[in-house]
Amino acid sequence: MAIGQGRDQLGPMERLTQILTMLSHAPSRTLAADQILAVVRYGAGTVEDQRDQLRRDVRHLESLGWEITNIASVGEPARYRLVAVDNRLRVQFTPEQRAELLRAALAAGLTDLVDDLGGQDGDQDAADEVEVLTGREPPALELAHRAVAQHCLLHFRYRDRQRTVHPHGLHVRPGGWYLVGTEDGDTAPKTFVVTRMSEVKIGEPGTATVPQRAARPQLDPITWLVDPPMDAVVETSRDHRPHVEAMVGRAVASEQRPDGTVRLTIPVTHRAAFRRRLYELGSRVLLVGPHEMQDEVRAELAAVAGTG
Repeated sequence: MAIGQGRDQLGPMERLTQILTMLSHAPSRTLAADQILAVVRYGAGTVEDQRDQLRRDVRHLESLGWEITNIASVGEPARYRLVAVDNRLRVQFTPEQRAELLRAALAAGLTDLVDDLGGQDGDQDAADEVEVLTGREPPALELAHRAVAQHCLLHFRYRDRQRTVHPHGLHVRPGGWYLVGTEDGDTAPKTFVVTRMSEVKIGEPGTATVPQRAARPQLDPITWLVDPPMDAVVETSRDHRPHVEAMVGRAVASEQRPDGTVRLTIPVTHRAAFRRRLYELGSRVLLVGPHEMQDEVRAELAAVAGTG
């Protein structure tokens, strides 16, 4: 019966409500895990198992649009801080409507609106970027969460290469779970899609170096490290240059042409997203090179036209 199913869900829903209520009324919206466990009852016998159950509930709340971060020092029990997130935009529109708003927000550079809409990695269409999580956790998520909480080095295979990463944090968006961290020997933070991580292992607690202000996932798909870096060369007018750079990325070199156009050299690390932005820009931009990118655009347009 439907009533029996509702009863099964009553306990978990009450726990989630209690956690949110306690955090929202706590000083600085921050509570130690044990303070929450003193009120929110779990069935596990040991304290460590109860903390694991609490971590799962926190991840569930994050998947619903709340941002809750663990600010505890290395080796200490978790301390959770609730960050105010306006998730009304995520629930008041259909996925199709959010996708269209996301495209417009990205084009206009409205990063706050992009965050509220749940914009993330653009490997697929924008509709996929705002797809709501189904609740099934990726196999690597539990180890990644433990590595973040205990400041452990994280070792995994990603895009056919072994990585050693200092994890900064885990973030959830309607498109899925994302790990932000710095690869060993590097300085720039990167974002990794958790579902693409395999052969995951974690080091000892305290082996990872974490900055005081951890990096957050890049919201604009054009900035994601999906493909090997390649420089694209485009031409546009001086008037259109600001809009072009806002759409496809900042130029690392520019050249004023005799005909009044500007030739820009722009590093590209996500070629599918780059091509989509070119199509949106239309006649305002011309792809001059390299030939490999030009061939990709021709093939894609020919396929859409049905002539490929």
